[in-house]
Amino acid sequence: MAYQLLVDQQEERIRTALIKDRELVEYYEENRLCGSMVGSILLGRVERVLPDIKAAFVKIGQPLNGFLPLKEAQSYHQTCGDTSLMTGQDILVQVKKDPKGGKGAFLTRDILLPGQYILLMPCNRFIGLSKRIEDTDDRQRAQQLGEKIADGRFGIIVRHAALFASESEVLEETEELWQLWLSVSQKASFVKPPAVLYSEPEISEILQRDYGARHSIELIREKSAVISAWNAYRVDRQVREALERRVQLEDGGSLVIDEREALQTIDVNSGSHVKTAGDVSLALEENLRAVPEIARQIRLRRLSGIILVDFIDMDSEKERDLVLEAMQQAVADDRVKTVIHGFTRLGLLEMTRKRTADSLREAMTVPCAACRESGRTHNR
Repeated sequence: MAYQLLVDQQEERIRTALIKDRELVEYYEENRLCGSMVGSILLGRVERVLPDIKAAFVKIGQPLNGFLPLKEAQSYHQTCGDTSLMTGQDILVQVKKDPKGGKGAFLTRDILLPGQYILLMPCNRFIGLSKRIEDTDDRQRAQQLGEKIADGRFGIIVRHAALFASESEVLEETEELWQLWLSVSQKASFVKPPAVLYSEPEISEILQRDYGARHSIELIREKSAVISAWNAYRVDRQVREALERRVQLEDGGSLVIDEREALQTIDVNSGSHVKTAGDVSLALEENLRAVPEIARQIRLRRLSGIILVDFIDMDSEKERDLVLEAMQQAVADDRVKTVIHGFTRLGLLEMTRKRTADSLREAMTVPCAACRESGRTHNR
């Protein structure tokens, strides 16, 4: 499966578009001066410890202090102990979520350095596997690989892409990440907090890292070629459409997508055609047609958290199982962890997707003051 990766470098921003089969599947705009902090490793200073809410506030050089839970993953505490925090203490943290609204960045002490084949966790000794690795033999092979490479020095999560690489390639990447960690931790000894010790690369490099092992990626950065491809693939138009509430489907049906505070909802509406293929019911046919576009819109809009899909009502459990299987296949290529939980008792498909960045809507629009923030308008 081939991708085209378009990188439009401008004076103040970088626009990055990932194209698959002429359709936009991921889109990002990065401000050259103030991009995302997610993944950054910082040397901070504990400002306050609040046992009642089991968290600490950490000074990280931002207008708002970062929020750091006192409880980390069990594997972290098994390696580092309880590691109680005290006011005024200098501490290494990593940003898991950017500041949002009146909340500061969400932090963790359980550092994670991502690579193409593995995720390195220098502060624990956990050996884990990507959930994409489903085959029993593959899981056993990946587990043995992780244990051999880590050798008790650090924790590691073996990614699905490692199955397509040689052991030497995985080992080489692991050692590069380990040396990066040693460099970061050493740098922390010579700077005063708050300080940035490491930042994630630009999004085009991250996309190549996350997709490059399994897919062919054509990187286009030369200005004239970018402009030509940008226009040919109608990138700006596809971005505008991804900010709209209604998505028109080719068969006449449509999706209605609403982003809410607690969850995201997608409503599937039937089209105008009434013929079905063989014994397939109209509802099942419409739902199966909608699945690929639902998966693309979730990915493009960067929807996260709880996502509920209201498909057209189906008559049997067998039909729901077919839609469930199609949905699982459709999201399988998403680099962001997405879990299909199944249909609820009310017939809604329930899924969750890890939040890694603001949604496209949050990133590219601002609340509309004229309607008391019940609507939104473009921020430029």
